[in-house]
Amino acid sequence: MKNYSIILLFVLCANSSLFSELLRVLPQKGESIYALLTRYNLTYEKNIDFFFKQNQNRLSEQKGLFLGKEYELPIKIVKFNNKNIRSTLNIDYETAKKIQDYNTTIVKKGVKKHSYKDDQILWVPFIEFDIANDIISKENEKNPEKDNFLRNNFKKNNELFGEKNRINTVLDNKLVGHYFYIIAGHGGPDPGAIGFRNGFELHEHQYAYDVSLRLAKKLMESGAEVFLIVQDDEDAISDDKFLKKSGTEKLINGDTISSIQPTRLKQRTDIVNEIYRTYNKKGTNHLLIEIHVDSRITDKRIDIFFYHQPESEKGKEFCEVLLNTIKEKYDKNQPGRGYQGRIYGRNLWTLRNAIPFGVYVELGNIQNPQDQIRLIEPSNRQAIANWLYQGILRAYNIR
Repeated sequence: MKNYSIILLFVLCANSSLFSELLRVLPQKGESIYALLTRYNLTYEKNIDFFFKQNQNRLSEQKGLFLGKEYELPIKIVKFNNKNIRSTLNIDYETAKKIQDYNTTIVKKGVKKHSYKDDQILWVPFIEFDIANDIISKENEKNPEKDNFLRNNFKKNNELFGEKNRINTVLDNKLVGHYFYIIAGHGGPDPGAIGFRNGFELHEHQYAYDVSLRLAKKLMESGAEVFLIVQDDEDAISDDKFLKKSGTEKLINGDTISSIQPTRLKQRTDIVNEIYRTYNKKGTNHLLIEIHVDSRITDKRIDIFFYHQPESEKGKEFCEVLLNTIKEKYDKNQPGRGYQGRIYGRNLWTLRNAIPFGVYVELGNIQNPQDQIRLIEPSNRQAIANWLYQGILRAYNIR
């Protein structure tokens, strides 16, 4: 019996489709995830996030493996061109040498039966060696459709910002090669949490969306590619205090937002993953940011806080930098106020199912009068966007 099998994953991306093959394996009796990854010469810390996301429905409640079930590994199966690894994968010599050594070792260990030169099958642990998930040949490197998608996305975002807030000049290139997927929570048929102030209803989505637009603009001004997953052609960045619910939001691909929550969450996550698979190339960085406003039964004041996927160290570390940045801003601008923001690991759908790691940002308690000021004052919404932007730069060690 062969000790591996192939899964064919067809991915619809933007205006094209990509084809990839991932190695699927059977665990041995008593084998843990750590032991399985080690058996395939994969570093646990580098590969565990991908493993969890790909295999979430095949794990026990204690994150254990089941005998007889196949698990997808972050190893891409590529047909060797019978020349050399460099031209097969279109990569540099040093990386090609690492791939060659890996394949030699894996055969020596008996994990793979034949050499890639014999069976024409090359195993490429793309996360282990920092290679793009979708390995595309030279002739596809320049893809006009993908370039047009990015140009149109920039133009569309500018329209969403409104005439007054259009980006006319990119200020710097600090975030070139960085891709951000921003989701303003709820939208469409779902306004999210609702608060009340001076006879007005405060709808969570409207305030989360306004902060999302402001953050997107800041990121784009530094050369980042930003995908606003939820969009509203009728609501631009606003200087109003009381933002009215519109319900006209749609998804970035033009689809209507489902009224069924599980479907709605899947819609957004699928779009993020499709775009990610298109633009996840070597040397790029990708981050999912979802913005919400919390709601509590009581009107307790809640400082800005963060969620990350429990198993994601990268997500946790990113949240820590964002939290520390906001704390420093409060200490500087409101000495003595104190900041009680927290970080929590939480198994949320989007964080669990999105391929790029992500962070949830909760802006406050929409029921609390003081937190409401944080939301309704346009200058406060801009400050939040500015602080998140500065925290992102710090997390990426960008000055």
